[in-house]
Amino acid sequence: SAVYRMNTSVLEGMNNKIKVIKRMAYGYRDNDYFFLKIKAALPGKAR
Repeated sequence: SAVYRMNTSVLEGMNNKIKVIKRMAYGYRDNDYFFLKIKAALPGKAR
């Protein structure tokens, strides 16, 4: 059973946004900037 009640379509959308950022992040110097971009793209959804 699922712990969080979130629709799978919402999760698929979030995963898609992360994959797009990951493709754009090729060549970034550090991972911190990459994670900041993910947090900016998904406001209020990260714990």
